[in-house]
Amino acid sequence: MTHNHFEQFNQQLTPSNNPAPVNPADNTQTPAPLNAFERAMDGKADDWASQPAAQPLRFSFSGRGRDYLSLWLSNWILTIATLGIFSAWAKVRRLQYVHQNTLLGGSAFGFHGAPASILIGRIIAIALLIFINLSSIFENIAALGVASASFTLILYIAYPFFIYSSMRFYSRNSSYRNVRFQFKGDLGELYVIYILGGLLTTFTFGLGYPYLAYRVRRYHVENNHWGNNKMAFNANKSMFFWIYFLHGILTLVLYAFVVGLAIAMGVDFDALRQLDIQADEVKWVALVFVVLLLMFVVLYRVATAITQDLIFKASWNSTTIGKSRFACDLNIMALYLIRFACLIASFATLGLFTPYAQMIITKWRINSLTLTPAHDFDLTQAQLDKDNTKTAELSDMMGFDISW
Repeated sequence: MTHNHFEQFNQQLTPSNNPAPVNPADNTQTPAPLNAFERAMDGKADDWASQPAAQPLRFSFSGRGRDYLSLWLSNWILTIATLGIFSAWAKVRRLQYVHQNTLLGGSAFGFHGAPASILIGRIIAIALLIFINLSSIFENIAALGVASASFTLILYIAYPFFIYSSMRFYSRNSSYRNVRFQFKGDLGELYVIYILGGLLTTFTFGLGYPYLAYRVRRYHVENNHWGNNKMAFNANKSMFFWIYFLHGILTLVLYAFVVGLAIAMGVDFDALRQLDIQADEVKWVALVFVVLLLMFVVLYRVATAITQDLIFKASWNSTTIGKSRFACDLNIMALYLIRFACLIASFATLGLFTPYAQMIITKWRINSLTLTPAHDFDLTQAQLDKDNTKTAELSDMMGFDISW
C-alpha cells in the first residue's frame, strides 16, 4: 500500500477531526458527515441500507522493542530476585503493555487482571505437578505412589475446569472503550467437548485431535461477548483438519531431514541402539546428537509456529461480533521468515533481542486484523455485564490463570 493510499484509508476510517462546514445562510456550522466507524459507535439506530458499505477498519500495534526492553529486563530481574513469585506481576505488566498498544479506531484496549489470580493458579499447578512426580521420586513408598496417582487423575479431571477458568479470567479482565469483555460459557459443555474429543482422539490414534481443537476454539469464541455484543464462529471443521495435516507433514519432513543429516555425518544408529560405541567416539557422537537434537527442536518449533499462525488466520477470518466481521490477511510465509530471523538474532545476542522479536511478531499479527463495523457494533448495546454482586464474586473466584 502506497503512502497516498494509506492516507486516504485513514481519512475514510478514522474519526474525523476536521471542522464542520459553515452554513453561509445563518453563519452556523452543520455537523460533518460521519464515517462508517463513527456511525457504528454513535449510539443511534442508523439506516445502513441507504449508506455506502462500511470499509474495513484495521487494527494497529504501537509497541516498540526498545520500549519493551526495559519492561522485559525488569520483569526477569524481579522474577529471579523473588524466586519466581514476581512472575505473576510480570505477566500482568506484559499483557497491559500489549493491550494498551493495540488500537482500533483510535481507541486502545485494556487489561485489568489481578496478579494474585495468576499467582494462585500457578501455585495450584506447581502443587499438582509436585504430587504427580512423587511416585517417580519415592517409588518405594506405597502411600506416596498412591497419592501421586490420585493427583494425576485429579489433574486430568480438573483440566477442563482450568481451561474454563483461564477463558473467564482473560475475557473479564480485557476491555475496549471502557467496556469489559465477558465469557458466558457453560462448564458442563466444555467437559462434554473434552470427553468426546478425547475419546475420538484416542480411538483414532490422534487423527481426531483437529476436531477437538476446532470444538474448543469454537466454544471459546462463541461464548465471548463485548458487553452485550455476542461473538460467533463459522469456521469449517475441515479447515482445522487440513492445518493439522500440514503440521504432520512438516514434522515428518523435518524429522527426515535431521535423520538424513545425521546419516550423512556418519552417525551409526545401529551402534547407538546397541551402545556399541568406542570410547574415543563417545564425545563426538554426543556432540553430534546434541546439535541434531537442538536443530530438530528449533525446526519443530518453527513448524508449530506456522500451525499456530494458520489457525490464527483461519479463526479470525471466521469470527464475527454481532453483524460486524473480522478478517485477517496475515502473510504466513513472510512471518515464518521473520520468526526465523528473530530466532537467529536472539541466539546471536544471547537472548537480548527477544523483546524486540516479541514486539515484531506481535505487530505483524495484530496489524493483519481488520474489522468491518456494522450498525450493532455500538456502545449503547455494549453495556457492562449485569451480574449481581454474588455472581460477579463467583466469576472472579472461578477465573484464574495457570499458564506461564
